[in-house]
Amino acid sequence: TYIAARMKNEGRVVASDKLREMDLEVIAPLPELGAVATNAVWEATYNRLADLIRTHQSTLIFCNSRRLTERVAVRLSERLGDDQVAAHHGSLSRRHRFQTEARLKAGEIKVVVATGSLELGIDVGSIDLVCQIESPRSIAVAVQRIGRSGHHLGQTPKGRFVALTQDDLVECGAIVRAIREGRLDAIEIPRNCLDVLAQQVVAAAACEEWAEEDLYRLCRQSFCYRDLSGG
Repeated sequence: TYIAARMKNEGRVVASDKLREMDLEVIAPLPELGAVATNAVWEATYNRLADLIRTHQSTLIFCNSRRLTERVAVRLSERLGDDQVAAHHGSLSRRHRFQTEARLKAGEIKVVVATGSLELGIDVGSIDLVCQIESPRSIAVAVQRIGRSGHHLGQTPKGRFVALTQDDLVECGAIVRAIREGRLDAIEIPRNCLDVLAQQVVAAAACEEWAEEDLYRLCRQSFCYRDLSGG
């Protein structure tokens, strides 16, 4: 990934443009995809995922919704066994999620199907493969999720994007291309959001007494309010 940091003392930018190698591939479960995912596409998807899981020690599968997470976990359990598959998302109890994380780390299960709940910050041990069902809609999200695999020294993160529709195929292809070129999503910082500012002003005034000019000067120190008018 691209890393850039401004050196405060010297006022210059130090940048590293070395890209980490990633094993990426877009998978179409059937030779022809349509505008919507048919039952045939779903069946082919489950079978393809099961084959990938069998050839790896540990796999994370990311879905874009909790409903889809549960559905995929059930269908994979039918193919791999109930003792090899678990779901992980925010609607599950903390205890249940912790047990799932511990079982995956201990090698007791081969695959966890998750939402963004396993994107970062949770130690689930060594992951060999990450699969993303449908487009993640974001380059940064894709990098974060695929980056959960290949953490050992010398290993390469391995990701497979499963496209279910024609639109998915185009989006996933574009995301893979962007990752390989080291590009991330453009970030647009909103300016002068007065509704948010009003909440912050009320909160600040409730905590202590402010001179109007001091509070105005403080607000303008934020980048998004740097052009805020005093009127």
